[in-house]
Amino acid sequence: MENLQKCLYTTCPIQEDSACVKEKGMKMQDMMPKMMESKMMPDPEMVPGMYCATGKSSCGDIDTNKRCICNECALWEEYDLPNQKPKGFYCRDGALP
Repeated sequence: MENLQKCLYTTCPIQEDSACVKEKGMKMQDMMPKMMESKMMPDPEMVPGMYCATGKSSCGDIDTNKRCICNECALWEEYDLPNQKPKGFYCRDGALP
């Protein structure tokens, strides 16, 4: 939950025109108070932007031709993501073995 609150998915250029991300984001906003209260974790498929933790996007309408801003996220340094794989575009590539 703490990481979800630090995530930049709401400002990510790759997702800005995605109807799927907008829909899931609205559902997450509605569910957030209840999840915080119960310490319940959302299903990764319902979280549109936690790619570095959950794998590639579950939304097929993201535009990976736009600029990736993963390196601007607080989680980038916190989890040493510059030295992990993939180096960016978690939304497109997911975790590499």
